Amino acid sequence: MLKNSTWKIEETNLAEFGSKLEKEHRKEEGSLEKAWGKDTGVGSETGLWIWRIEQFQVVPVPKDQYGKFYDGDSYIILKSYTKKDSDVLLHDIHFWLGDETSQDEAGTAAYKTVELDDYLDGKPVQHREIQGNESRELLSYFKTFSVLHGGVKTGFNHWTEPEFKPRLLIVKSAPVSGGHKSSVVVREVSKDAINSGDVFILDTGKALYQWNGRESSGFEKVKAAEYVQGIEADRGDAKTETFDEGDRDQRLFWDALGGEVEVKDADTVVEEPTYVKKLYRLSNANGSFEFTLEAEGPKVSGELLDSNDVFILDVHHEVFVWIGSNANKEEHRLGLHYAQEYLKKEGLNPYTPIAKILEDGDHTMFDNALNRF
Repeated sequence: MLKNSTWKIEETNLAEFGSKLEKEHRKEEGSLEKAWGKDTGVGSETGLWIWRIEQFQVVPVPKDQYGKFYDGDSYIILKSYTKKDSDVLLHDIHFWLGDETSQDEAGTAAYKTVELDDYLDGKPVQHREIQGNESRELLSYFKTFSVLHGGVKTGFNHWTEPEFKPRLLIVKSAPVSGGHKSSVVVREVSKDAINSGDVFILDTGKALYQWNGRESSGFEKVKAAEYVQGIEADRGDAKTETFDEGDRDQRLFWDALGGEVEVKDADTVVEEPTYVKKLYRLSNANGSFEFTLEAEGPKVSGELLDSNDVFILDVHHEVFVWIGSNANKEEHRLGLHYAQEYLKKEGLNPYTPIAKILEDGDHTMFDNALNRF
């Protein structure tokens, strides 16, 4: 049977992991975690590391599998880097939850993310990522980001790999940090999504069909070809046929799909709407918590930030929680909780990526969002 996918979004915001005692305990536990322990390079080298939660254990993902995620699982991703003309090692930690992951795995991923954060002395930027709503920062790590159906066994719930079912995938250029489109996202979609602006892959198991929309980019076509080549290499006996929209022989693609559908114009595909950014302040300076709108649109600026409080910046595709260096422990602890509640009360997508930024840490990503969007 399928995994129990009734994990609760409100239980993935890390808000309850804040006491000093818990932090000291997690740092000690983190130092004993083999997945990022001695000889792994974590905390001492630049690079990218990905782990999958398997029966409550943190298991390294093989590097040749980076960029490939399963909807039945939960992952932790660490990106460590240095800035130009600096030797200081900076970190971003993401925990990614698939649509079909179990509550067990989601909870383990959240807790282990905080444990890794404490192991790295609380300096990393933390990101919560939900399938289908990944942050631009995460997508920028991969030339191709894909989500496949399946997962590993969990300690509480029985999980068996389902029989193969044909699937239609979209290969689409993805905006990443800085607004550039240097990455693609591969997702499963319905045939109603077919349009002239993207590339689609129909995977029937041993036969794969790549269909290139008339207005799809050369970059998307190349990345789709690389993707199906990877599937061929994995399966050994799979073969691919490629068609351009309008080709006479594209009938083979439609027949395999189960019938031809109307191809939408590229300009009818809904793009991300223009959104007015908003900056909120979270403070309990007056004895109780107050969550107030400080500014919106062009009035939002870094000059409004106050080291004594916590601020939440909403730029639509992501929400940032900025922790002032003098914010008290309760403000610090509840910042992520208020960000999640904000999404809920405003009727916004509850799976929107949330990132926690420390004033004393690296916050280039936050500054870019503050000034650009």
